[in-house]
Amino acid sequence: MKRKFQNLKLTSPTLNGWMRILLIGLIFSICTTVLLQFAMYFQTWGRFDQTTDIGQAFQAACRFMEHPQAFFSVLVSLILFIFIIVLTNHLFVGIATYWVLVIVAFVAEYMKMKARNEPILFSDLSEVTAVGGLTQMVDKTLLFGAMVVILVLVILVVVLETCILKKRTSRFAESVHGMMFQKMGERLLTLCMSIVLLGTPFLVSADSNRALLEHFGYEWQSFNTGDDTMINGPVMTFVSNIATVIMREPSGYSAKSMAKIDQKYEKYAAVLNKTRTNDLSGQTVITLLSESLTNPDKVENLKYTGGADVYKNIKQLKKNAVMSGTMLSSGYGGGTANIEYMTLAGFPLSMYAPEMVVPYGQLVPFANKVPTLPGLFDKREVIHPYVGTFYNRRDAYKKMSIQKFYTTDGQKYKYPSSDAGTLGKSVYTADKNAYRYLLKKIAKSSNKDSQFLQLMTMQNHMPYEPGEYGNSKYKVTSPTLSDTARKQIETYITGVHYSDVATKKLVAKLDKMQRPVTMIFYGDHWPGVFTFVDPNKQKERSHETDYFIYQNKAARQQSKQTFNQHERAYASPSDFPALALQATNSKVSPLFALQTKIVNELPAFANYQRGRFVDNNGNQLSTKDLTKKQKALLHDLKLVQYDLSSGEHYLKNSFTK
Repeated sequence: MKRKFQNLKLTSPTLNGWMRILLIGLIFSICTTVLLQFAMYFQTWGRFDQTTDIGQAFQAACRFMEHPQAFFSVLVSLILFIFIIVLTNHLFVGIATYWVLVIVAFVAEYMKMKARNEPILFSDLSEVTAVGGLTQMVDKTLLFGAMVVILVLVILVVVLETCILKKRTSRFAESVHGMMFQKMGERLLTLCMSIVLLGTPFLVSADSNRALLEHFGYEWQSFNTGDDTMINGPVMTFVSNIATVIMREPSGYSAKSMAKIDQKYEKYAAVLNKTRTNDLSGQTVITLLSESLTNPDKVENLKYTGGADVYKNIKQLKKNAVMSGTMLSSGYGGGTANIEYMTLAGFPLSMYAPEMVVPYGQLVPFANKVPTLPGLFDKREVIHPYVGTFYNRRDAYKKMSIQKFYTTDGQKYKYPSSDAGTLGKSVYTADKNAYRYLLKKIAKSSNKDSQFLQLMTMQNHMPYEPGEYGNSKYKVTSPTLSDTARKQIETYITGVHYSDVATKKLVAKLDKMQRPVTMIFYGDHWPGVFTFVDPNKQKERSHETDYFIYQNKAARQQSKQTFNQHERAYASPSDFPALALQATNSKVSPLFALQTKIVNELPAFANYQRGRFVDNNGNQLSTKDLTKKQKALLHDLKLVQYDLSSGEHYLKNSFTK
């Protein structure tokens, strides 16, 4: 009788066995949610409850469990746990597998959050090679510790599974077997149910996915995945970005309406081209993205000492530029690739769907066409003195007409180590050295070919380690901060000073060149080092950086243009292609004619908030404040942007050429 009873127990999990699995899974799921949230909070960024105090970070992670979003994370983790247990059908193998995945997720979330103030997104899974870049920004002790824990887990599994095999009739072994499946049908049914539940976000539409998340209290944070994950948790933020919509169809979209758009802007391009005399031949146009550069004097309540104005040269360069002003960034402490995309494509990020958070990964690979400013040039190169694996840049650039992408990890196009020198203890290439390589590329250009160059610097990328540049002469006097936070800001200010000096020297050398050179210089976003600033309360100021369009003497003579320096006092990154073509007095296609009309007649897009604009006087406007004519122009842009990104591509090929 006893043997029959034992055999009966082994056919499928008993009720007690299932309860044990669920209890173990629930405990593990709660621990997982707390652990992943801890990875978000144990950071130097100072957003919400972020802190470098391990106790405070743990308490904040535990408090997150009071939020409805935490229930979603626990539920997903529990379903994943059940899936793994049923799939392996070995309790300890399943537990170890689950925790290996959790440890990998924890390390990845912590590393990316520390490096870029961004969580892991679904689109990141196609960029596993970017891990090497992240590890350069994180303490290797964390990686070593994770590997040790995983090794211990493997050893424990081997020991426990061996013990169960050797002592099958022991109470411990029987208890474990009582939680496992012996009937294949029941096991497959449970496995399929868990797969369906886990796979739902991959199968439903973006709207359905969003509606599901909102049942669990999801609070979407516009253009800031770092804030999103702080409020909703990394699991919910990850799921929210699985079902992607590039752009929702605007009203009135049809083949007939796009034919009218074609004709309308073909005529407008012809009008503009009557007075434009150049075609970019023999010219160089540069877009210079200065990483995390902003004027420290514009940071409210920040006061410091240290002698000379750290930003004096850039302020003077703005005065001497053919055009200059304030750029409205979509990012804060991160989001570089999104700002960069706008400067190349000329399309504002705020016009795309909320779910479309990384254009290089979610839009460019699937768009019908990606017409860009670089596509107008004979030679098209991007320089980045760092690894090139982030944000799917390598693949995206190919579709965006970039011919060569120079990075420190490049194989065919490698950024030279001779121009990769750093300052002090910094791990990043100094701006002065990156500028030196930029000048070499211009010097090698052909006299007849047109040349587009983009440089993305790294000198002022976080983290801003105390003492990175030695004993900084800049000392923060206000506000009152922790010793670490104060020293980080002093490091950042020192870095800005070095960038300021290097940029002045760069412009001086460009001005001596005989080749016409036009350079769009801009800071991509604020650094996340100002922990006393709340970007939600200071939304406008904390998303403002500087830009200027500089032309050397040869370029000014060739363009024969007279400029109103403050013509675009406030600019969106998406304005830069049209402004570059205006500065060089170059002929335009219907697409760039439309973008030129946007620059001339619409206030600048405030990409940090949908439906918001900023006029030349700095006044905040909403869509309802626009005139009827401006609203019609805005709708034209929506139709064109949709048609080229995810629509039916009704526009003729000549529209973009």
